[in-house]
Amino acid sequence: MNRPFATRFTFTLLALAIGGSAAAQQPQTDFPNEKERPRTCEDFGWHADMTREHPRVVEACQEAVYAGGEHWARLSARFVRAISDDQVVFSIRDKRDRVIEEVILLTAPGQVAYIDERETPFRSLRADQSVNLYVAEGQYGWATQAGAPREQVARWAPRTETAAAEMPARNDLAAVEPRPAASMDRYDRQDRLPMTAGATPWLALTGLLSLLAGFGLTIFRKL
Repeated sequence: MNRPFATRFTFTLLALAIGGSAAAQQPQTDFPNEKERPRTCEDFGWHADMTREHPRVVEACQEAVYAGGEHWARLSARFVRAISDDQVVFSIRDKRDRVIEEVILLTAPGQVAYIDERETPFRSLRADQSVNLYVAEGQYGWATQAGAPREQVARWAPRTETAAAEMPARNDLAAVEPRPAASMDRYDRQDRLPMTAGATPWLALTGLLSLLAGFGLTIFRKL
């Protein structure tokens, strides 16, 4: 082998080795951005109204997921009943499946629940059927699917609109129907005194007075 060529070849290999070693020692700078790091329920950014008005719901967070460019807190819930076409009641459950709070949602137009990834209208849900509800970080509303657009997020029902939820469900109305009129008459009759006394005592008293008058008249004539 040509000596000058061998020398140049050796120096080339040496330079490549030194360059590779230096590159390996450079610190890695392609860490994920802070926003891309996964959230947990502990560091999730809840809306201030949520933490103030529903602290137990916040504590019932099951996990935090990333979808649609946002972080979402997943909550486990069970369907209770539909009050109207746009108001539904869910019970939020903790990780031990204990009831934390009943919430009333004003559903968005066209919003549906998801059962095993299938779209299911709220009125088609059965009582105690489990669903997932999602809350976007920094938002005060409910979605039925992580990453849902803003127009598919339900709002909390204001207190003035939740009075109907405190009424019994339609199939329970029979339990609180007013007492029939006949039974009320029966109670009224029990309050009145029975009419058991007749005219016989008055006739006996009149007879006794007549007897006493006749006896007194006989004694007066003998005097």
